[in-house]
Amino acid sequence: MINWSNILPTLTAFIAFILGMLCLFAGTKTSLLLDTDVFTAKIYTTSISNGTGMRDFYSIYVMSYCEGFLHAENRNLTGCSHPSLLFSFNATEALTKDAGNTTSLTSLGWPSSITDDLRTFGATTQSMGVFYCIGIGLAGLAVLERLWFVIAKGPRQTVVEVSSLMLSFAMLSIPSIIATVIALQFVSLINRHGEESGVTARYGHQFLGMTWAAVGLLLVGSTVSLLTVLVDRNRSADQYEPVAEPKTVAEDSDSVASNQKGD
Repeated sequence: MINWSNILPTLTAFIAFILGMLCLFAGTKTSLLLDTDVFTAKIYTTSISNGTGMRDFYSIYVMSYCEGFLHAENRNLTGCSHPSLLFSFNATEALTKDAGNTTSLTSLGWPSSITDDLRTFGATTQSMGVFYCIGIGLAGLAVLERLWFVIAKGPRQTVVEVSSLMLSFAMLSIPSIIATVIALQFVSLINRHGEESGVTARYGHQFLGMTWAAVGLLLVGSTVSLLTVLVDRNRSADQYEPVAEPKTVAEDSDSVASNQKGD
């Protein structure tokens, strides 16, 4: 019979490890999970991008961005930036580079307010990669710890595993919250500021689904692991409660004699 209290925390940690890796490395290559961007800013062929060299869309990921052109809403990818752990999207640098560095974005009709919005969120998004690395590392560590305790024939769950799972849960929760804020607030801000210039944005549903699935799995795994440790400790305490030793025949005889003498 499968002991789920022993397997479930490790299984959730392993799946969360995989999901976290996918979130972290999405968009680092032109063929790697391009539909799992944090958010995409689309510059429809309007007076802004037409003839300037600027791309129709810029998809923002945790460690990079990808760009390309739109053909009947189909994305034709032209390339991705080099991945960086401390990545934040620099709109001015990316767009002026595509435009040939010959003019300012303002003269092309790019809303300066969107550049300001991206700069404001830059420091926040820059930390996402670091938190993902820590959270993923701790999830992987929890899996390795379970393998070690299985080989060493240790207890079903340990405080070390509980700590790794809970810390991994906390570390992955932070970038997931940041991504959610970007999805609900930042995208709306870009759409409002870029409405007159034809600049719109949308957030990545699949990315949010993967990152929150990883967080949810770690929450379940750490909870089961903690409960297992507490239950096992209570059982151990009950087993080692002191039990009164039975009296010998001699002790019983002395006790009876003592009672009779007292009478």
